[in-house]
Order: sequence, then C-alpha cells, then structure tokens
Amino acid sequence: MSFAEPEKLTLIFDAENREEWQRTSYILERLAIRDDMTVADIGAGTGYFSNIFADQAQKVYAIDCEPNMVSYMQRRFQQSSHSNIDISQSTKTDPCLPNGVDLVFVANTYRFIRERTQFLNNLHAQVSPNAHIVFVDFKGEQAQVSPQMVVAEVEQAGFRVIDLDVSGCPDHYVLSFAKVS
Repeated sequence: MSFAEPEKLTLIFDAENREEWQRTSYILERLAIRDDMTVADIGAGTGYFSNIFADQAQKVYAIDCEPNMVSYMQRRFQQSSHSNIDISQSTKTDPCLPNGVDLVFVANTYRFIRERTQFLNNLHAQVSPNAHIVFVDFKGEQAQVSPQMVVAEVEQAGFRVIDLDVSGCPDHYVLSFAKVS
C-alpha cells in the first residue's frame, strides 16, 4: 500500500461503508472511551479513528510514521472543530508516545511494522502499567501477521493479554493487552 497520496486513501479509510467491513461501532464499544481519557492513535493514517475519538476523549494524539499522512491530518484537523487533537510523527520502530496516555490504539497498522520486536519494546518502555492497549488488524487469509502471532509477540515483549476477540468483526481481530507491572 502506498501512503504517498492520502487523499486517495480517504476513499478507503474514511468510506461510509467502513462500518460494514470493520464494524467501527463494535470496536468503539470495546474501547469504552471516557471523556476524561487521553488516547494515542498510533498509525492514525487519515485520522479516521482520531476524529471519532476527539468526540469522546479529553485528548487525542494522532501519530503516524508516514510524513504524508501527518501532513494530511494537519490539514484535516486544522479545518476541524476539534481542538483536542495533537498530531505528531513517529518512526517505523518507535511509537513516540507522550506521557499520560490511558489508551493506545493501533488499527490496521501492525502488519506493516517490519521490526515489530523493536516497536513493541519501545511501546513497552513508553506506556504506563495503567494504560490499555488495543490492536485491531486483519485475521484469516488476509492476515500478514496472524492473531496468534501477535499474541506471542506482545507476550514476548512483556505485555499480558486481556482479551483476543476474533469473532466481533467480519475480517478483523481486536486484541486488548497491558504492560505487566
């Protein structure tokens, strides 16, 4: 997938049929975001979830490692009524999490991370033991990284799995986990 043209990606990422192919409502229900929470959307892309989170959370960090996506989100949210979204760039191996994040959300991104061990080690170092982490990505035949592989990798990095939901979304799993304190 090319991230060079974010405007074209909005046709997929922000499409009206996203509820059908991903069940956004189900994912949001699982996240249980409160209005006093700080959420980090890692691999935020066009800002689809960040935009939704901004209506629910106190603060949202929309973070992406692709400069084109960061620029796109800066333009998108500059024209938005949301003043609680902070956009920043990460690296391919470092999520660059700010302090005080209650929820780390990574959707449709984990499979693109080549150096996942380094990414997870950096995530582990940056997240507090109280933070909740949720990965959403493809399962089944389209999965470049199977849900079972992800579970093994996060456990290896020092996290404990809270829940692996493989039935709530048509083509995606929802993995919830936290840092072992």
